[in-house]
Amino acid sequence: MGKVMAAQESLDTRRTLQELWRRRFDWIRDVEKTCDFVKQAIREGDFLMAYDAAREAVEEHRLEDVWLRQQMALALAQLGSTGRAQTILKSLLEHEPANRETLGLLGRTCKDEWYADRENTKARDSALEWYQRAFAIDPPDYYPGINAAALALLSNDRQLARHLATKVMKICQNNLHARHPEELYWLQASLAEALLILQQPEEAKKAYRQTAAIKNLSLRELCSTRKQARLLAHHLYGRTEFFDECFSIPKLVIFSGHMMNSVNRSARRFAAADEPATRLALEKQLEQMNAGIAFSSAACGSDIIFLEAMLGRGGSVHVVLPWPKEQFIKTSVEIAAEGDWVARFHKVVNRAASVRVLGELQMPGTAIGLDYCNLAMIGLARLYARSLDLEIAPLAVWDGTPGEPGGTGSFVRYWRMHGLQPTVIPPPSSDAYALAVRNSDQQSESGEDDFQTWIRASDRYELKAIIFADVAGYSQLSEAAVRSFVARFSQRVSSLIAETPHPPINVNTWGDGFFFAFNEVEHAGCFALDLRDLVVMTDWTQFGLPEDLNIRIALHAGPVYVTFDPVSRQSTFAGAHVARAARIEPVTRPGEIFASEEFAALSAADDVTAFNCDFIGTTDLPKKYGSFRLYSLTRRRSPPG
Repeated sequence: MGKVMAAQESLDTRRTLQELWRRRFDWIRDVEKTCDFVKQAIREGDFLMAYDAAREAVEEHRLEDVWLRQQMALALAQLGSTGRAQTILKSLLEHEPANRETLGLLGRTCKDEWYADRENTKARDSALEWYQRAFAIDPPDYYPGINAAALALLSNDRQLARHLATKVMKICQNNLHARHPEELYWLQASLAEALLILQQPEEAKKAYRQTAAIKNLSLRELCSTRKQARLLAHHLYGRTEFFDECFSIPKLVIFSGHMMNSVNRSARRFAAADEPATRLALEKQLEQMNAGIAFSSAACGSDIIFLEAMLGRGGSVHVVLPWPKEQFIKTSVEIAAEGDWVARFHKVVNRAASVRVLGELQMPGTAIGLDYCNLAMIGLARLYARSLDLEIAPLAVWDGTPGEPGGTGSFVRYWRMHGLQPTVIPPPSSDAYALAVRNSDQQSESGEDDFQTWIRASDRYELKAIIFADVAGYSQLSEAAVRSFVARFSQRVSSLIAETPHPPINVNTWGDGFFFAFNEVEHAGCFALDLRDLVVMTDWTQFGLPEDLNIRIALHAGPVYVTFDPVSRQSTFAGAHVARAARIEPVTRPGEIFASEEFAALSAADDVTAFNCDFIGTTDLPKKYGSFRLYSLTRRRSPPG
């Protein structure tokens, strides 16, 4: 901690993380500056960037720093990648068995495993053991102590819980003179939790309020404290929200709204005269929501007005562009008939906490492509909210008409289908909202709504999940082994396809390569896990095949062009998204399943519970294809608790 605090002046923390990251080659080889950046990223809740920075410094620039490796593990744990976090921490523990921070983080990862699967009492017991080992190191520290006390209570060992909580309370009371705000925060939060465990709820509430009143708190600190308070309150009082009133945690607002009217736009839905009233309505609504984090695109009109309003209230904004910036400006910013929208676009994007560009190379020519971009943005927001245990508040500037897929009508429809009613602000000059008495997702007499009619009428593009798989070691097989491979390996894959409840809709093979396409991301992910398990769990030596025979599996999802291949005389898929899946496969480690960020986002948007998407890091893909964030699929034992 001391080293990082000393580095505060070494990095210009007035710049946004995004701007600092673009300039990282100025500081990434400096341990103190890198530590400062990682700390800032974790405080702001950008665990993806924190991990990427720490990993690049450690793995590419060979900075031997234990704290950076610990922060890699912490970032992964916040993202739900507990297995990968534990691998890093156990490696550190081999070299330094009595490192209190490493032991505490191991306890945290095991606690997260139990939190995701309450029947996994082994993980809970392991967490308690790790925390107790850390607390036993002299002089005892409040952080592992309070976590050990909480887990003892959750294990119904109330005697141990009270014993540990009493010791922690004394430590905190003796150290509350700490001057640094961050240290003061955790001391005060631990004191409040100790009072909770000792079943002094009113005193605990008072302490929690004092904790939340400390200035310049980070979002991660508040969210972490509330999450633990909720867990203990549910156990003791059967009311998860018992202490929620003590915390004023901002909501994550995900936004969609109409673009400005343009000369070539058939639907005239948002006029320049609407801006003042819309801005005022947005500012009022954001205040009511207690909005602090935002996800949105940045088209002219409602998007940019919303982003400006969020930045004006000191919020953190995350911009998602469906295709590259230059192309997006042409298609979605400079089309407005009047106004300085391009300059305003650059201003909000430059101040954004992050800017993501999805895998589209240019504006899609079909409804499917636009809807894919919408779903990916929603999924990215849900992944971020999950990492901090935040509440999501959908907000739209919408005239009430369904419109084209991928637009604001689709956005509203998605949330209504998922049981969350978005807040809607109608454009002042629009009569459509007042006239739209019918609900936007009301079915027509034919049983098909406007969205489905658009999809049927669109070009032959379909949203598919794609698997590319390659058998590692195939090129080294003898001629006799190749015959056995075809007879044994391929036959087992064929049986898997026949037995799976959701088989691929399209299959292709070439030697050791396999291609599968699916209608749903969940079906693709489950099949990939079954295929991986089939390969790694089979004793191939009994068939004359190498013992280390393995498989690499890559996943992606996106709009693909459905066509007929006159050579093979069957339907097939083509397009940039097929190429993306093919580029991920070569960098996948044998025995693992790597997926694109878009696949992870769509899995989150679809509420998939069968598997986890664990962040790996930003990776360069072959053939100068570019750098992309990748995830690893792991099977989930049960839905989150």
